[in-house]
Amino acid sequence: MSKAFDGVTVLDLSQVLAGPSCGMQLALLGANIIKIEPPSGGDQMRNRVLGSQFSDIGMAAAFLGMNIGKRSLGLDIKSEKGKEILFALIKKSDVILHNFRAGVVDRLGLDYDNVRAINPSIVYTVISGFGAKGPRSADPAYDGAVQAAAGMMANNGTAESGPLRTGYMPVDLMTGMTAAYATTAALLRKQKTGKGQMVDVAMLDCAITLGSANFSRSEVDDIPDMLIGNQSIAGAPTASSFPTAEGSILTAAIMPKHVEAFFDELGLREMVNDPKFATPEARIENKEIVRDAMIEALKSDTAENWEKRLAPRGVPVAKINSVKETASLEQLQYRNILTAVPAAKGMANGYKLPGAPFTNSEDGPEVMRPAPVLGQHTVEILEEIGIDKSAISTLAAEGVICKAD
Repeated sequence: MSKAFDGVTVLDLSQVLAGPSCGMQLALLGANIIKIEPPSGGDQMRNRVLGSQFSDIGMAAAFLGMNIGKRSLGLDIKSEKGKEILFALIKKSDVILHNFRAGVVDRLGLDYDNVRAINPSIVYTVISGFGAKGPRSADPAYDGAVQAAAGMMANNGTAESGPLRTGYMPVDLMTGMTAAYATTAALLRKQKTGKGQMVDVAMLDCAITLGSANFSRSEVDDIPDMLIGNQSIAGAPTASSFPTAEGSILTAAIMPKHVEAFFDELGLREMVNDPKFATPEARIENKEIVRDAMIEALKSDTAENWEKRLAPRGVPVAKINSVKETASLEQLQYRNILTAVPAAKGMANGYKLPGAPFTNSEDGPEVMRPAPVLGQHTVEILEEIGIDKSAISTLAAEGVICKAD
């Protein structure tokens, strides 16, 4: 059966998280992703960014999770022979994806004008911290720094903690997903017009999109940044995190029907009829009294049980789970987000790793192969563009390529 991107070849020269996650999403829908890596060391995420039990074999956990379904070509694109091979691949490809900074890409001869001179119909997707043009276009960027630049940290944390970054990388992954979406749009346009284009994806822009509600409120209503911790942005004391007899929950009980059901289940029904608590404004004015009463009532049961009691009554609520607890949720048996990935080369076991965050009724996302070891597919990729085994051996001996044993 045909996948959405069957027959589409993507040259993925990106590293770390944002770019590789884009390529992986396309791979899950059938694209032929050729991951081009420096022959010495490969992608930084293999062993030099986040430590892992498999770092010593260049297959760190975060790398495994961002490169499902790809083939690896170890190629020195700084060398003349390496560039010749790269441009031979460009001629036969539909997309080139990279996250080189401005200036670096020019030194490599991989700017858009050079690439489209070789393949006028190519989709040229570039990911950067701040965009391809402008005063910060050459600046390096990692997720945390962009969270700071984009106003995210100014709206995360408490008055006591000060601004905080998240404990995960939302900007990188939002950027990867945005790049996959924008690349898909460019491929659809190419299908209609035969013309390629440059797709310029900035991490800063993606972070601003994540905070679009805050930007809208700032622009329209001049609402300042708020360090509200786990409290609701609406200020409702019934929408917050709460300790229980075991574990904690977070609720988003804002609408009157939510609050009434919540109070009723907690045995606090009388508060709904008390003028001090009967309206949203009154509850905010007396929020400390409301919160104290709720905490006392919630001590009578566990977070898991409160979730089971409150959710059927229409109260937006969830137990605050660890990542491991989330991975074991029964609900995930009905989804394909944590999907079985077979053992990578040289590893004894496969793992359940995050894949595509959606399902299709027909020909949806699917794991075709695990993440590759460095240079695992070098020989087969070079043979596909007409380079014979003798020449491949010479290129390997010269350090232009690397191939896995």
